Amino acid sequence: MRASRLTVFMYAGIIGVPVLFILMVAGLLLNNAYALDVISMLLLLALVLFGVSGIFEVYAHRRYPRSGNKAGNGEFIENKVQPKSRQGKEISVVLKRFNSTTKEFDRVTYKARVDDRTTVLGALLDIKDYQDNTVSVRCNCRMGICGSCGMVVNGKPMLACETSILSAVKNDSVEVAPMTGHPLLKDMVTDFADFFERHRSVEPTLYRKDAREKYAPTEEYKQSQEELDKFLPYSYCIMCGLCLDACPVVNSNPNFIGPQALSQVYRYHADSRDQRGKKRLFDVDTIDGAWGCEFSGSCSKACPKGVDPAAAIQMLKGDIMKLLPENGE
Repeated sequence: MRASRLTVFMYAGIIGVPVLFILMVAGLLLNNAYALDVISMLLLLALVLFGVSGIFEVYAHRRYPRSGNKAGNGEFIENKVQPKSRQGKEISVVLKRFNSTTKEFDRVTYKARVDDRTTVLGALLDIKDYQDNTVSVRCNCRMGICGSCGMVVNGKPMLACETSILSAVKNDSVEVAPMTGHPLLKDMVTDFADFFERHRSVEPTLYRKDAREKYAPTEEYKQSQEELDKFLPYSYCIMCGLCLDACPVVNSNPNFIGPQALSQVYRYHADSRDQRGKKRLFDVDTIDGAWGCEFSGSCSKACPKGVDPAAAIQMLKGDIMKLLPENGE
């Protein structure tokens, strides 16, 4: 038990104050002035002890033994309570955390024990639970489906929940940083508002000319296997944002719509059920659309689901070229 003397006083106050109130009421009913004076003094003393102990408990963080101590730039923090499932190799986890005072990134180092089943996300959550609860990490499914835990591990954007931390270890150390292709909120958490706005701007839904038929279809939209194969690989996007973070054009030209949105344009353009047709191509026939891509291929390499945005954009360019006479150029 981690109780201190102040904690004992605090618990005594929690129990004793109601008891003293009851005794005071009893003294009033019995009309005993001496007993009432003694009880009043004890009640006042209990309230003082309760208040002072509470202040010291919060100040010393003794109510929250898992919160640990925050580290400054370059400092080490060791586990105070080691999880039972983390009894493997001890490594250094270096987090790049933005310092709002200096407006620069601090490199804060934590010591953690990991095994061959520990992911980068698992190690970060252990650090948050057992060492420093001020560390901010965004995650949801922990299965590589939601795309929430995208971050930069040793300089490469990847999903933290799918990355074995031992596979990323170099010289017994792993560096974790937030993605740079999205505005930073705190620590490893970035703002996806602009990302989702780019996605919405290309109208990533099936378009049917007959609205009544779309919302009350009388039969299935049948497709052959060949028609399905044209767009199916591009439907696996989980919108994790790693492709934007890896794209050198996005990081140099904020007006470029980005590989994720463009791959979704092709996904619906290639879908035989979609009836928007050439308009999808005309909408991205701009320097900040399909022609902004420099075909570095880094977006496809970063994708955790095997989507190939770089190839989708090149096929969009090819289809746009076929429409040049119709586009008046």
